Amino acid sequence: MGKKIKIVKILFVLAVVSLFFYLFKGAKEVFYFSDVVSPYFSLGFLIISALLLGLVANELGLPSLTGYLIAGMIFGPQIFNFVSQKDLKTLELINSIALSFIAISAGGELKLESLKRNAKPITVITVVQSILILLGVFIAVYPFVRFGVYIKGLNPQSALFFALFLGVIAVAKSPASTIAIINEYKARGTFTDIVLGITMIKDVVVLLMFSIAFAFAENAITGVEISPKFFLSIFSHILISGFMGIIFGFLMIVFFKFVAKEIGIFIVLASFISYKFASIVGLENMFMCMVAGFVVQNFSKQGSVLIDAIEGSHLPVYVIFFSIAGAGLDFSSLKSYWAAVLFFVIIRLFLIYGTTYLGAVISNTIESVKKYAWTGFITNAGLTLSMVILIEKDFPDFGSLLKAIVISVIAVNQIIGPILFKIGIEKSGEATISD
Repeated sequence: MGKKIKIVKILFVLAVVSLFFYLFKGAKEVFYFSDVVSPYFSLGFLIISALLLGLVANELGLPSLTGYLIAGMIFGPQIFNFVSQKDLKTLELINSIALSFIAISAGGELKLESLKRNAKPITVITVVQSILILLGVFIAVYPFVRFGVYIKGLNPQSALFFALFLGVIAVAKSPASTIAIINEYKARGTFTDIVLGITMIKDVVVLLMFSIAFAFAENAITGVEISPKFFLSIFSHILISGFMGIIFGFLMIVFFKFVAKEIGIFIVLASFISYKFASIVGLENMFMCMVAGFVVQNFSKQGSVLIDAIEGSHLPVYVIFFSIAGAGLDFSSLKSYWAAVLFFVIIRLFLIYGTTYLGAVISNTIESVKKYAWTGFITNAGLTLSMVILIEKDFPDFGSLLKAIVISVIAVNQIIGPILFKIGIEKSGEATISD
């Protein structure tokens, strides 16, 4: 009974805050809100509503992250439009900085000693997942799109690459959601280390898989020649991103060692610098930041300083990132393609479970990884969205259709993924705090 009363009180406060926001924003001319100020006023409201719904989620036994996402969905463009598409466009920079912060955190959580100790299961599960999920989705999807069962109007060639790209997308996952759940439940142990190690490595694997699939699709559809230089450029791009991550990490070590003041603020500033640098030079910012965090943790005595600073300041970053992410979720394609979306989500879940279990059995790892590690690989967001945007631009015959379906899939997975991973962590026995 006490829990119900607490939820009702929180929702009442949310209703009051929402009403005031609605009245103030509706009369923005009276309060001299310019178009520049308005998005940040909306962000302030979104942060408050996300924190409140995060508390409600906790009371219901769900991760706070779920509450943040739901707040974004409710008050974003899809429902009440308190945070408009124009606002989201303005807030992209803040969201990217938050993602860089989370990537540094992900790298900082992974210790070299753990990677060495768990090298076999991490490698085997990554390889098994990457190959079999790609093949499994392709085999499951291609006949349906080829013969127009769920999706009509694609020629044989478009159907082939539609299924191939879906296979690559199915392998991708979201490091941000993984690290957020790990931090919220203060998970520590072999299970957590293996899931986190696979998560980091898969970002690179997916990038390589996508680049190769993209090259073959361009060659077949537009006649662009595949040359050895293309593959060299892919590997060099990743290597340079990793190298710059190493440099960035050692610069952070210097700061921690000789300045060691306002470290939380410094990490946010470093996240901004890394994002801008990667954008200008054209590097993989997520991978670069992961490497930087990994370097600080494993090649200095400042690893604990980094983690303490992140744990002390991660809450506002997570609230901002996931509430904006929730506002950006788009379920509009579900009405037209609900069967295709549902089919892809179910096939992907089945393959993630099966390949993770198979890889864990082959590598003879601990029982909790065999049973529950699959829950850590469901969400797929940032990298997946970047891929479908590129596909839509270069392959208009099927790119828009693919993007519409995948965006709805991302929305579904962002909701169910954190909840399942929370259950997985608790079942593994590595959550050090519980509801």
